Amino acid sequence: RAALERLTGIDRRRPLPVFARESLGAWFRRRPAGTPNGRRGDVVFFADSFTSYTEPGIGRAAIELLERAGFRVELVDDVCCGRSLISRGLLDQARARHRALLDRLAPFARWGTPIVGVEPSCVFTLRDELVALARGDERAAAVAGRARLVEDLLVEAIDEGALALAPPGAAPTRSVLLHPHCHQKAAGAVAATVRLLERIPGARVGVLDAGCCGMAGSFGFEQRHYNLSMAIGEQRLFPAVRGAPDAIVAATGLSCRQQIAHGTGRVAEHPIVLMRRAVRDG
Repeated sequence: RAALERLTGIDRRRPLPVFARESLGAWFRRRPAGTPNGRRGDVVFFADSFTSYTEPGIGRAAIELLERAGFRVELVDDVCCGRSLISRGLLDQARARHRALLDRLAPFARWGTPIVGVEPSCVFTLRDELVALARGDERAAAVAGRARLVEDLLVEAIDEGALALAPPGAAPTRSVLLHPHCHQKAAGAVAATVRLLERIPGARVGVLDAGCCGMAGSFGFEQRHYNLSMAIGEQRLFPAVRGAPDAIVAATGLSCRQQIAHGTGRVAEHPIVLMRRAVRDG
């Protein structure tokens, strides 16, 4: 850790992401096909790097839910939205990534196929910065028009009866505290996640008014920003989480989950994982 701090500027106090033994892509390609009939049509699951390699369980949960809802899922995990490059101001490098991304995703978008993901910063990069940096490439507008959080499709499927949940009253009431990602809040897209959590039997959902978690991607990993990052978390988020020891903590953003774990010792789960546990198999 000391060497890493000297060489890269990553603070030695910050826990690093752990790579999973099996990536999301490896799991997807070795398993039996889910719903070959695809009665609800096709959907592209756009996997960000962390969902692919450090938290593939979230991606598995999303894909299994989409398949149980009747979608035929196509996994795209070999292109990048360029979010980390954009955050650093490396716009030319991001545009280079976008060329490969548009080659991969634009055909699906032109066919009208929804493109969904679980990491808000990546989904809303497709809807915003991709178009802004594309310099008039009509393919970017097509992709942006089809990009959605996976919660949107799942809420529709649940309300139409395509996903079987436990009957009302069958599950004990449990508080769920949701900390939405800042990018998601800026896009006005928190409502879909709240609606999804509200459909979990027994869930009593509260949205934390805690501002930014303080991590902000790589910002909180850097030695020069570590103390500020933790101070931001201590303003509202950490006290709110510590003050609800019996509640389930949910967070849509990877950085937020990392910060909550480091600052409070609590595990924050993605809402998709919580919903996967609530859906009956079979």
